[in-house]
This record gives sequence, structure tokens and C-alpha cells, in this order.
Amino acid sequence: MEPFVRDLNQNGKEVYEDDYTRPGISGFGGWLIVFSIGLILTFIYAVYSLVDYVWPMVESGEVADYFSYYPALGAAVLVETVSHLFYAVCPLVLGYLCFKQKRLFKTMSIAYLLLSLLLSTVAYFAYLSVSELASDFVDGALRDLIKNGITCLIWTLYFVKSERVRNTYVV
Repeated sequence: MEPFVRDLNQNGKEVYEDDYTRPGISGFGGWLIVFSIGLILTFIYAVYSLVDYVWPMVESGEVADYFSYYPALGAAVLVETVSHLFYAVCPLVLGYLCFKQKRLFKTMSIAYLLLSLLLSTVAYFAYLSVSELASDFVDGALRDLIKNGITCLIWTLYFVKSERVRNTYVV
């Protein structure tokens, strides 16, 4: 029985499954640790915000009042709530994919970063539409948007170019 041909090397010679080893660095380490710490901190902050800020507003009926009397503020609260839910769920999914070394981790991480940037943009424009908000609050949202843009650019380039990510997440 002939061994399974994995692919062709640079000279066109067949490389068999038994001969194939991943070159270079691989495994969980390096900058992936920094990304994972960021995911953990994001998850903790999102859960804290949901429990400490969002849930009390929902329980007291304050959110319903916002939608009734201040629709723009209600929309801003809705965007904020969706953002916190996104930041509470996605790090769990990415953590699972990361530690199981699934190929989908790279794609989902890039999608997470791009959706995070999109949510920051939507939140910024939602806050701009609320005239009752202080300018410092809107300025803070703009800083968050710029920070998310830079973060998205850096980590997306890392996931696209990294030899470690390419060699680790192949399953």
C-alpha cells in the first residue's frame, strides 16, 4: 500500500505523510499569549459591565424609559449592551478554538477583530446622535474607536503573517 501524498515540495518532488514535519515555530506561545490575555481581560470586563451596569438598568425599567422618552439614548444603550454581550461570548469561543488548535481560530480571530471595530464605529455614531451626552463621553468613544482600529490592524497582520499561527492551527 502506497503512503498518502501530503503535497509537493519546492522542486516538485512528492512529500509523503510520514516525511512531513512542520518547519519553524509552532504551538501556543509568543504573541499568542498576549492576544489570549487580552481576550481574558475583555471577557472579565464585559461580564462585569453586564452585571454591574446593564442588568440593573434592565431590572429597574430604566431601559424602557430610555426607549420611550429618549429614543437616541435607548439606541445607544442597545448598542452598548450588544457590544458587551459580543465581548462576553466571543472570547470564550476563541479560547476554545485556540486551545483545541483548530484551523478556524485564525479566521474567527480576524472576524472578531473586524466585528469589534465595526461595533466601536456603530457605538461612536450612536453616541454622536445623543445630544444629552457630555462631549468627554463622545471623545472617549472616539479614542476607543481609534484604539480598536490600531488593535485590529496590528493583530490582523499578525494572524495573516505569523509563522507560529500558520504552523499551529492546522487541524
